[in-house]
Amino acid sequence: MNKRLLTLSLAGLLTLGVTSCSSIKPKKVDGKDVIVTIDDKDYTADDLLSKYEGTTAGVESYYKALYDVLVQNQQKRDDNMESEVNNAIDEFTKTVKKDASTNGTTYKAQLSTALEKEGVSSLEELKAKKIREKKKSKYEESWYEKNIVYKTSKLNENKTDEVSKDYLKTSLPYHIRHILVKTESATGSLYDGKVSEAEALKLSSVITRLAANNESFGQIAQQSSDDTSSATLYGSTGVIDLDSQNGFVSEFKYGVYAFETLFDNHTSTSDDYKNDGKTLDQRFEKLRMPEKVTYTSVHDKVAHEYSVKDTLKTVSRIPYSAVLDLEKFADKTITEGNLTYVPQANDPIWGTEPAKINKRAGQTINESYYPRNVLFNNYFNDRGLGVIVLDEKSAESVKDQSRFKACTDVAPLLGLQFGKDEKILCDEKGNPILVTRAGQEGSYQGVHFIVIEQSPFWYATKSATYTGFNKEKKETLPVADCPSLEDYLRYYYSTEVPQTSSADVTYDKRYVTFASSTRSVYSERSSKLESAIKGYNTNMQYDIYLDLVKGAEAAGAVIDTTVKAEITKMIEQKVISSAYTKKQADTASWKSYIELLNLQTTEKGTKQIGLDYIKMYDKTYVPTFIDNGAY
Repeated sequence: MNKRLLTLSLAGLLTLGVTSCSSIKPKKVDGKDVIVTIDDKDYTADDLLSKYEGTTAGVESYYKALYDVLVQNQQKRDDNMESEVNNAIDEFTKTVKKDASTNGTTYKAQLSTALEKEGVSSLEELKAKKIREKKKSKYEESWYEKNIVYKTSKLNENKTDEVSKDYLKTSLPYHIRHILVKTESATGSLYDGKVSEAEALKLSSVITRLAANNESFGQIAQQSSDDTSSATLYGSTGVIDLDSQNGFVSEFKYGVYAFETLFDNHTSTSDDYKNDGKTLDQRFEKLRMPEKVTYTSVHDKVAHEYSVKDTLKTVSRIPYSAVLDLEKFADKTITEGNLTYVPQANDPIWGTEPAKINKRAGQTINESYYPRNVLFNNYFNDRGLGVIVLDEKSAESVKDQSRFKACTDVAPLLGLQFGKDEKILCDEKGNPILVTRAGQEGSYQGVHFIVIEQSPFWYATKSATYTGFNKEKKETLPVADCPSLEDYLRYYYSTEVPQTSSADVTYDKRYVTFASSTRSVYSERSSKLESAIKGYNTNMQYDIYLDLVKGAEAAGAVIDTTVKAEITKMIEQKVISSAYTKKQADTASWKSYIELLNLQTTEKGTKQIGLDYIKMYDKTYVPTFIDNGAY
């Protein structure tokens, strides 16, 4: 940038109600105060605000105008811009002519209307506007390219990728894979959900395939997941970060957070992983999880305060034998010997009043008592977090138990809850498979099987070749050569795309290339990752502005100190406001989730049908009726 004098005058700020201490003397043109002078070209307040940002007065208007002026003078106009804008103007005039013919108006009248919609009065002004837009777009694109890592080979060379590093540090992205088995049971049913025979069979089939150790998690997801968009990517849901909203319901996202902050410190007996050294409490804070939430109970209408940790601290134990029973009883709708159900005094479904019991005595059992629904509600209809365990009853049926890992290996703190020798179902990489019921009616509703492919808190030490750090090696790197967590995450979330679809990505285990595919798929994933990095900070444009000011002043520009101070104050207020809004949104989301889990606990504790009723469908069980109607 050539040396330029940018003068924002005291008089131009009178509408802001501020007092200037600047020594710059205001300049006037035709009696109007000059706000900016660049290369002897004067801009009055009226010129600047009407040309760049409309006529609204205020600090923000001056900020936007100054931002645009700095961009226009920093970014060069090139032939490509000229060509693209000329083509856009040609298309604009063609549309005007077509609309004039359609509307039965003259070209001149239609042009006037179209220009007015664009906020200009002539084609020349429209072209100038579009050139400004192109220059701004190109400058911002170049800024992002400078501040985001695109090439793994430049990780150690690029010292300016602050956006990427800040994104990884503050947004804490997770790479998650999942398998969805859809169920059509009512969304709000926390204790009495219904599943069809086909749904029960599929649920059981997916789990037994996961346990069989002859298919990968990704292969099963590709073939069987009811989330078709992620199934094509071997179950990959894309990046989930702190500000991800669309497509990630609370049970899914917050279940992962609960596991990472309460149960998994990712230490491995084989030393294949390192973690960030943070305590689980520190992770809890970094993930913006509130300590407590307060809400009014639907039962007693009284406001209660609930500890988030206490609500999340239990992981449901799903015995593998229940999975096998789900298949065994999937088609059972009639009890053995056509037995009818005689209600018991303590049956929560019918109540405890003698009149109600007698009224329903001998009533035929309804579908709530079908074994598949009893099993579903006791083990799978859970909005909290669960894992599948190899219990004694099912151990003999699992010939190859290698997919079941001891809690102390894959999630040490689960061992404190289940017992250190308890084995839980994992994927082929040893990642625990988390289970939750999630989703809204008609949209991703069902049972989700989730694995954390990459956490922001830990990294593999031996399972990949880090081409960004050791480009020539094709074998696994020794532990001593592995990078820090920060550098590993920069590598894992780098956006470089293989040059061809046939490129060997065997050793290139990054987010973009975690599973071999086509170049178009790699490019799509890279593009989505870039969008996540670019969009994580809603105040990013202020960072660009500060860089613009720094560059302008380094080139000799002078900006009125009052203007700088007022804009700086505005930016600080915007940042504080954004942080507050995020915190409020986080608290509201967690409040809703914790409320759901507590309601579920209450509902299941008082209304859920127990497993004993399955005995009435099993020919090995012989019921004995006694005088009080119980069996």
